[in-house]
Amino acid sequence: MPAQIELLRREKQQSNPNTTTTTNKSLFGPPKAKEIREIISKCQILCMTCSDVGILVLGFKFPFILIDEASQITEPNIVISLVRITDQIVL
Repeated sequence: MPAQIELLRREKQQSNPNTTTTTNKSLFGPPKAKEIREIISKCQILCMTCSDVGILVLGFKFPFILIDEASQITEPNIVISLVRITDQIVL
């Protein structure tokens, strides 16, 4: 939950162009890799597309992965997710 609150706080500050504090200025623009890793490490549940798994969660391992609508996904996209598994996969 703290990671979700942090993302909402960032979105609110970015949508308000009248903020001028130093901390708010640093929040504009795309998040940096360090910020993304920090937010991901605080999450208990992480939802994303299979192709994003290979990019966003490098270095993270998960106890299980749930692939929604598995009958509609191609095998190469599933393979990207499979390399991130430690215990189980649910299709």
